Amino acid sequence: MSKKENPELRRERLEKQRRADDLFTWRVLGVMLFLAAWTFLLYRFDLPTILYALPAGASVIYLLAYIYPRDFTALAVLVSGGVTGLWLLTMLYQRSGRWNLPAHIAFGAAIAVSVLLIRLVQKNRGTLRVGKHSFAVIPRKGRYLFLFAACGALALALAAAIIFGSSAAFISMIALFCFLFIAAVYYTVKLI
Repeated sequence: MSKKENPELRRERLEKQRRADDLFTWRVLGVMLFLAAWTFLLYRFDLPTILYALPAGASVIYLLAYIYPRDFTALAVLVSGGVTGLWLLTMLYQRSGRWNLPAHIAFGAAIAVSVLLIRLVQKNRGTLRVGKHSFAVIPRKGRYLFLFAACGALALALAAAIIFGSSAAFISMIALFCFLFIAAVYYTVKLI
């Protein structure tokens, strides 16, 4: 009887793997089509230079999600979004010669909302509930320390940018990417 079950289980396992491979193929195709459309729009219209780097960064984060745990992917999204926000604040400063108060308040509010969301996800053991639906954001035994540290580092970077100017914001961006690299090394060692 067990000999008859093994081929069935194997067939089911192969079918699940085929469906997962098909889903991955469609996702990669979707990303490639998005990048093609984005490149056409950038070529056709004169858009800000930051928009050239965003699709490549989003693609890297998307591929990291398949290699690393979801908590590292959330960290990469948080740090990348924070660095993009700092860069935009710096560009606003360099164009006008003064800091844009509403933009800084919005950036600080985004950091505060991020902290609250991370705390909510931690309280719900890695899930985020939106209405009747719940989404698994981080594994149950995920690492939240890096996420809270990233929010603290973003708050310090914002304060340094306000106090010391745009050069401190650029240095903070480099420091945030170094922090992300250290987290990547940690998660890579953890995977081994």
